[in-house]
Amino acid sequence: MAVEPISFKKLLKKTDDIYEAVLVASKRAKQILQDRVVKQMIDENQEIVDDDGIFAEPVVREDIDYDKEEKVTSMALNEFLDGKIDWNKSDELIEK
Repeated sequence: MAVEPISFKKLLKKTDDIYEAVLVASKRAKQILQDRVVKQMIDENQEIVDDDGIFAEPVVREDIDYDKEEKVTSMALNEFLDGKIDWNKSDELIEK
């Protein structure tokens, strides 16, 4: 799946600051990716642990078809545009 283009007008309806929109969506995309990786590791149950409880070798996932999975960026942007993401603005001012 390719990432679809999104109009700036749609982003500006949610917030006046494009940087803020990108930051919120990117943080959400990282959360989605982390959740996806953890879920897949649990589903595969491929823990290769030595006697000390440390992973003896890295887990290599070769059977993933990235074209069929929905991109985390698209998922995060859709959640942002649908109003499913709550975030708080910081009231602190950055002084130069």
